[in-house]
Order: sequence, then C-alpha cells, then structure tokens
Amino acid sequence: MELERLKKLIQKNIIDFSELVLNNYFKLGLDETDAVILIKLHYLLQKNITFISPKKLADMLSITTQTTQRRLDKLIDKAYVKIMLSKNGSGKETEVFNLDFLIESILREEFKNSGNDSIIPSRTKEKELVEMFEEEFNKPLGVLDIQTITKWLNEDHYTVDQIKDALFEASKQKKLSIKYVDGILLKQEEPTEKYNQTTLIEDLKKIWTE
Repeated sequence: MELERLKKLIQKNIIDFSELVLNNYFKLGLDETDAVILIKLHYLLQKNITFISPKKLADMLSITTQTTQRRLDKLIDKAYVKIMLSKNGSGKETEVFNLDFLIESILREEFKNSGNDSIIPSRTKEKELVEMFEEEFNKPLGVLDIQTITKWLNEDHYTVDQIKDALFEASKQKKLSIKYVDGILLKQEEPTEKYNQTTLIEDLKKIWTE
C-alpha cells in the first residue's frame, strides 16, 4: 500500500481525510462518535499537536472527559490510534500519536470494495494534474497551488485538456508557475467572450431591422 503517498495527498487536501473516515467508519466497527474523534485527532496532527490530552480533546467535543478517555482507549486497543515514544528537540522522550493504521485499514476497505488495482480513492483529475505539475515544475506544489488547480476544475470548469495545454504553453515559455498557467487559461476564454458579444450585437441588429 502506498501509505506515504496517500498521507501526502491527505496533507495537501487532494484527498479529504474527513470524507474518508465518514465513508468508512462503520466498516471498521466504529460509530459516529469515534469518527468525529478521529477527525478531530487528524485536525490536531495538522496543527503539529502530537500529544493527546483527553481533557483538551473533550473540550472540542460534546462528551465528557471520562467518555473521551474511554473512546480513546477503545481506538488505541483497535490500533486505529497508535501511541509511540519520540524524542523531542531537547532529547527528552514524549508520547506522540499517529493514525497510520487507520488509513491503512480504510485503504483495504476501499480496495476490497472497488475491486480495482488502484488503492487511492476518488478525485482522480486533481491527483493526475497535481502529479503532472509537480513533475513539470520539478518540485512539490504548495497548498495554495493545489487549491488553484481544484478551483480550475470545480469552479472555473476548465477541462483537463485545457489545463494540460496551458501547462505545456507555460513550459515552452519557461514560465513555470501556477500564476502564469492561470493567466494562459484566462486568455483562452477571451476570444470566446468577444465572439459571444459580437454575435449578440449582430443578433440584436437583425431583430431591430426586421
């Protein structure tokens, strides 16, 4: 399983961790409260908070500290939350947690249910484009860059081919930036808009003279 690759996709918001959990928690023998706790734990990891405090976690939920502790113990017993010892900057060992086994378990469920060779779920277009841009730019994309690609597809409704063509044009010009590709995509729209405006004026003239 490409666990490290998937973790990077989750970190960059190409794959939505919350959606993964909400779509699969019941298949792993968990309930809605467990799912919310896991989503909150992932939120803490994104903030580089790797130590679990049941009290602080309970403050983020609608359950008591005691209930939170029992739920955490259950998730730890199932290995969906793993506690390990890690040395901090001063060399002192501290407890840290990770959700790697949870992600692996969800991957197995996705793979088993899909019957496909691919174990990375959904958002294929975004994944394909991000990988293409990273290969062309020869560096990982930042979160804002990935959000721009998602916006091109979901809000601006550019096709994958249009985005690929714009990337190819930027590469020819040796202008390897998301901003430059965005400018090319905007220019692609202009002739169509002008044509539409001209066509509309001609249609209005026809109506006026009839």
